[in-house]
Amino acid sequence: MTALEKSESFAGLSGYETWVFGILKYKILDALREQKRRGTWQPLETEGDDESIDRLFQQNGRWQETARPASWGEPDTLFENERFWQVFDACMISLPDNIARVFSLRELMGLSTEQICQEVGIKENNCWVILHRARLRLRSCLEKGWLEENNS
Repeated sequence: MTALEKSESFAGLSGYETWVFGILKYKILDALREQKRRGTWQPLETEGDDESIDRLFQQNGRWQETARPASWGEPDTLFENERFWQVFDACMISLPDNIARVFSLRELMGLSTEQICQEVGIKENNCWVILHRARLRLRSCLEKGWLEENNS
């Protein structure tokens, strides 16, 4: 329904199906967040504070040796793995609402940084920082909830 109601806002920056899928994914995340607020959902344990993210990097901005991203395997295989998407959704839900929203608008709905800033009411630099934090938190969560599960 939302896709039909908002069809005039489709800018053609991605495929129509991708845009609709992004809306659907965002609606699902909203429903799961509501479950979280009601106390009926249990997130994966994650390091969520900014200090834990900062510890991943050296002073010069490079990865700490122990924090380098692990190999996730072949992207095509991941895309078809249902368990990966279950863990991904759980990780998305565990993100703070503002970070999840900006990430969803960018990566799932394909909006430009300028469009996101207008939609959310933030400055471009803030948008890039939020996206960076979202990616780091998602990576950490996925490595804990999915990679460790598959390696055990």
